[in-house]
Amino acid sequence: MSKNVIHFPKAKSETFVARPKTGTALMNLATGLMVKLQINPDTSLVSLLGKGNELSNHEAIITWMLTSYTRDEIDSMESPLESLAKALHNHLLDNMEDASC
Repeated sequence: MSKNVIHFPKAKSETFVARPKTGTALMNLATGLMVKLQINPDTSLVSLLGKGNELSNHEAIITWMLTSYTRDEIDSMESPLESLAKALHNHLLDNMEDASC
């Protein structure tokens, strides 16, 4: 063996949660929904829209879109921003009504 070779110990294999690749179109739709519905970029809606591991409302909106619709359904919408804004608005209203009871 060469003296110039540096041996590194084998890294432990760690379990991690891989986030699915999110397309630019979905990210842009989530941004558009935040602007249209005046949603803050904090984490206030993560529990209502996400799975709990999202780091922002933006990520939670993407999770909501992907759990509520398939990518094909979103792609086939005539006006996805308008359709999703209405659906998200209704979803938030329904959940806020449930929380107030």
